[in-house]
Formats: sequence, structure tokens, C-alpha cells
Amino acid sequence: GTAFVVQWDKVYLQGKEDMGSFTFQATLHSSGRIIFGYQEVPVPVLQISASQHPVKAGLSDAFMVLNPSPDVPESRRRTIYEYHRVELDTSRICSRSAVEFTPLPTCLQHQSCEMCVTSELTFNCSWCHVLQRYL
Repeated sequence: GTAFVVQWDKVYLQGKEDMGSFTFQATLHSSGRIIFGYQEVPVPVLQISASQHPVKAGLSDAFMVLNPSPDVPESRRRTIYEYHRVELDTSRICSRSAVEFTPLPTCLQHQSCEMCVTSELTFNCSWCHVLQRYL
């Protein structure tokens, strides 16, 4: 009830099955913490070729747009637009390692307009959901 875990077990790089398999997890905690745990990383991430697909590790804010494919009328092409990214240093990802992301405070944690406008956060939080206006 306080965490959601997704595990990728025995994942092989296409055409490079002889390199070994990867096993890793992403854990999303109700507190907002995110932990990536790497159980098995058979080769350094820096040695994974990015020629067919970009090699990324970290978090990003993004949205996806579905566009009709000109080649096949019934299908749609997915385009992902990233607008903020926190990248991990891939040279530090190895077997039996973990990375933890801790959320920064935001206005969303305030329970009233008073708490929001008197907040000492470093940004100017002034939206009041009760009055539906900026203060």
C-alpha cells in the first residue's frame, strides 16, 4: 500500500544475448521517492550502442502525441516530447547498485490558501484552488 515496484527480469539486448541479461527495478513510493535498483548489469552502460535506440537512465517529464501514419492509415505513430530531464551518470550504474530520487517540496502539499501564500518555498506559490484565482 505504500510502494509500487516494477521489475525487469533477465532482459537481453537485441542481437547481443551473449553479453548476458539485465535485472533491475523501479520503486515508486507514496511519499514521492523513486528508487532504481540494479541487480544485474552484465556490461557497463557506456558500452551499450545507441545506434538503434538512445541509451538513457534517469527521469523525465514528457508527453506523447499520436499522429496518423502516412504509410498505414489505420495505425498511429507515437512521438514523445521531453521537456525536463534528470539524467544519471551511466558510468556509475553497475550490478548491485541503487539510485534514489527524493522529491522537492511543491505547492501541492499545502492544504489551504493560507499555507500556500505564507510558504517559505523558493518559488512564488500563490494559486488558491478554493477561490480558483491567483492571490
